[in-house]
Amino acid sequence: MGKINVFNLLTTIVVQLVVGYLWFGTHLFGDVMTAGGGHGINVLQMDVVSLLLLVLSSYGITHALDTATVKDIHGAFKTGLTIGGFTIGFPIVMLMNLLGFSHIVLLVVFTYLVLITALTSIVIMKLKKA
Repeated sequence: MGKINVFNLLTTIVVQLVVGYLWFGTHLFGDVMTAGGGHGINVLQMDVVSLLLLVLSSYGITHALDTATVKDIHGAFKTGLTIGGFTIGFPIVMLMNLLGFSHIVLLVVFTYLVLITALTSIVIMKLKKA
């Protein structure tokens, strides 16, 4: 296992916090999560376990994105979609389906996972060029 880039890890954590706050808050899909069998998520009031899971998931996304060589924004977006959809999104959505979450919640979570992976890939690529 190679070295992990701390800068990329921190970038991934920030992207997950910002997108998660907007995505699962009252701004976009907070009501869908509570009505669809899930529970509301308040990103600003997370406990230690939630923060630990955020760091571990950011580590996984960073490790997966570090294996791909990205040269332009289209490649970054394609890499984010591929890794977010197939490597991360499908297994999590299948597990949530087994746990009995509604289909709307599954769609919201899957789209969130693909979105954060694609945005993280684009942000990391842009920050490396700057």
